[in-house]
Amino acid sequence: MRQIMLISGLFSAVALAGCNGASFSTQWKLRGFDLGTADVAQIRVAVRAPDWATLTPEKTILLAKYAFEDGGAGRTLDIHLQRAEREQDRDALARLAAPSSALVVYEVAPRDLAAVRAFQAETQSAKAAGRHGRGGVEIGGELACRKDEIPEGPVVLDAYLHASDEIGWLPLLEGFDVKPQLTQTKSWEEIARSVPRCEKHAKRA
Repeated sequence: MRQIMLISGLFSAVALAGCNGASFSTQWKLRGFDLGTADVAQIRVAVRAPDWATLTPEKTILLAKYAFEDGGAGRTLDIHLQRAEREQDRDALARLAAPSSALVVYEVAPRDLAAVRAFQAETQSAKAAGRHGRGGVEIGGELACRKDEIPEGPVVLDAYLHASDEIGWLPLLEGFDVKPQLTQTKSWEEIARSVPRCEKHAKRA
């Protein structure tokens, strides 16, 4: 499901895992969901990272791209993320995934909502005019830092998606080892080196 892969671009491994880890019930409930017309203010993703990692949502940026098939100039947009802290999320995630305290919830920063909506409107208008294209999201900024050396073994993530207030929270990945997905194009050593050490831990060393 392309929508799942785009939304979960908040964490690169989740984006790579995509539909491979999502349950059939989640895919079914998202069957009519369209990221191109969705209310981005309602989209949130909750992620539980391995113990050695600290997620850094305030340093994460998504680069949204749309390229037209007719060769016309495409569009790109930097989308800043932030940590979401909503009472209803804590209650819903506590019922869906315990312990909820270990989850970090991401959302689009309010300062970028208008730009994202304009981007959506532009691409939808182009489609209506018969100008087809291909969209995608790349990860920028710092997704996470490491508290210490990254151990060998699986890299297990949990991720939950809030696509809209109507759909609510859905399990996207649970106990999913993303390491095989990550190492399809890069070696594990190269990936591990790319994760910066957390500043507070580095200062203590």
